[in-house]
Amino acid sequence: MSDEATIEEEADAEHPSTTSRPETDTGLLKWSYIFEIVAKQWTIFLVLSIGIAVFLYMSRKKRTVRKDLSSAIKRDHAQRISQASAKPTFYKRE
Repeated sequence: MSDEATIEEEADAEHPSTTSRPETDTGLLKWSYIFEIVAKQWTIFLVLSIGIAVFLYMSRKKRTVRKDLSSAIKRDHAQRISQASAKPTFYKRE
């Protein structure tokens, strides 16, 4: 039994395993190093913090534009009302 396991292990060692990682002339690229950096907690915290900050900045900017537009509309409406009340009415009964 142990001889069969040894033979199978040797046969597997002779055939190179196929991986999804790209190969260079010197061998496999060091993808594990990149994943180690990305998987660190401080990196994840930093990326999420930047994402949240950008999202809040963009939503605040949109809200400011909407607020400016609505205040301009209200201002125009108020001016029309004040102009209408300032005009003399000819059909006014006293």
